[in-house]
Amino acid sequence: MANSFDTSVLRQPRWIAAVLVGAVLALLFVRLAFWQLDRLDERRAQNATTEERMSEPARPLVGILGQYGDDAGSMADRYAIAEGTFSVADEFFSIGRTYDTLTGTLVATPFDLADGSVLIVVRGLVPPGTQGPPAVGFQPADRSMTIEGVLREGESPSAISDPEPVDGHLESVSRLDLTFIDRWVGGDVLPVMMYLGETTVRNPAGTPEPIPQAEISEGPHLGYAVQWFAFALIVAVGVAVLVYRAGTVSESDPDRTSRQ
Repeated sequence: MANSFDTSVLRQPRWIAAVLVGAVLALLFVRLAFWQLDRLDERRAQNATTEERMSEPARPLVGILGQYGDDAGSMADRYAIAEGTFSVADEFFSIGRTYDTLTGTLVATPFDLADGSVLIVVRGLVPPGTQGPPAVGFQPADRSMTIEGVLREGESPSAISDPEPVDGHLESVSRLDLTFIDRWVGGDVLPVMMYLGETTVRNPAGTPEPIPQAEISEGPHLGYAVQWFAFALIVAVGVAVLVYRAGTVSESDPDRTSRQ
């Protein structure tokens, strides 16, 4: 039997409400999908900038600071060469760090530059339970040297801020917040820190495991956008099907509408 659609169903309050709610949800999901696409564009632009900077040859830190001043964002992801001396006595830890498959204690050592400023140098990971700081068995040479690595911005402080050192000597932090570190390390701490690379001269007594370079990826934004578009389509189609079924009248049952 042929069916026909009774348009009067569209005037019933419950189906009017269903269509409105469905439309609002579908539009919301579409908006979230485009938001994820915007995030994807931002991530791609950031990745392009990172790749461009990391493809540049290493430059003297003095020149980078002279060009960008205190703009840590413009200095990040650039390879730099610095000359100075490690302040081993001021070394501190960040315990329980994980990078890819590596887990251990992160070792950060202030590096005194000739102009009196201080570069916080992340020398790498040492095994959990390593005594220190300074990290026993992993001390850098206590002499002037040249180091090379990639510059990074400081980490954002954790929700629970690190307690102030009891004796004023910094030994451990949960996050590499350079503003907090600057309060407890002598000298003017620079707005960027350096992660040492494989090219750094190794200390015969032992060297922390270098932090692996983070993978440059587009993240999950495209997948999330597809999901939100799919949710919008499901809602739109679902409401349309329900309304169609509610308003469909069979020619063999002309009184169906009156019974709804």
